[in-house]
Amino acid sequence: METLFTGEKPAEHLGALRRLLVAPERRPAALLVMAVRDHGLDGVVREAAAAGIHFVFLNAVEDDLGAVRREFPAVSVVTVCPDEVETGRVQGRQMRALVPAGAACSTSRATAQPRFARAHGGMEEATAGAPFEVVLAGGDWSPAFAGRTVREWLRFAVGGRRPYRPRLLPERPHGGWRPRGARRRGRGVRKARDRAHPRGRLRRSPGDRAEDGARGRLVATVVLPRVAGPAVEEVAALLARSVRPAPVIAHAAASFPPLDELTPIA
Repeated sequence: METLFTGEKPAEHLGALRRLLVAPERRPAALLVMAVRDHGLDGVVREAAAAGIHFVFLNAVEDDLGAVRREFPAVSVVTVCPDEVETGRVQGRQMRALVPAGAACSTSRATAQPRFARAHGGMEEATAGAPFEVVLAGGDWSPAFAGRTVREWLRFAVGGRRPYRPRLLPERPHGGWRPRGARRRGRGVRKARDRAHPRGRLRRSPGDRAEDGARGRLVATVVLPRVAGPAVEEVAALLARSVRPAPVIAHAAASFPPLDELTPIA
């Protein structure tokens, strides 16, 4: 088994995968791929399938892989990923446990990512009929978008246009690992915050996970499952015993602390 790190640029990612396909001496029996982006790999998946190589994604993708499966039925094209909808449900249950009746939550939605929308769908399902308000804001991984979202939040939270101070600030309860993007977005958040409050009067910004809006402390988070290990086991069973995996294998997230240990924020 060989591990390759291709960087975060989609072109480099695709190039590294294609180099594996065209070199007979290095051509693998299966590829396990943590995709740099959620779409645009269907071409290289088809090339791998045509070469008889099984393809396993370690995160959800938006490409239509069903057409590749139908075209190459002897090859497994699999997605092993966190259950995005259930992840959203876990966050919604945390909000129900933490937020007092009549309070507000502010949560961001990455509108450009369909799988993120699924997570928020799960959150909205779990909070339907709750005795508090959930305020949604757009978001993605760019510093400009993050800054704009925070400026909008500040206008509501401290600008006096509306009596609104969220008790909980949950954000992005879903899969997707983008460390560099997260750092860039964090810079956009801090820049917008510091421009609005240059003397540091606002010490906390809307942040990841469930954060107490009044005290700026982390009170809960959603623990996403690690899927690389289960994916390797699926491939081992496929290659050693011809056990075909399901097209999509979703693993559930969990609340930390457990839901029964959460109490409403004072």
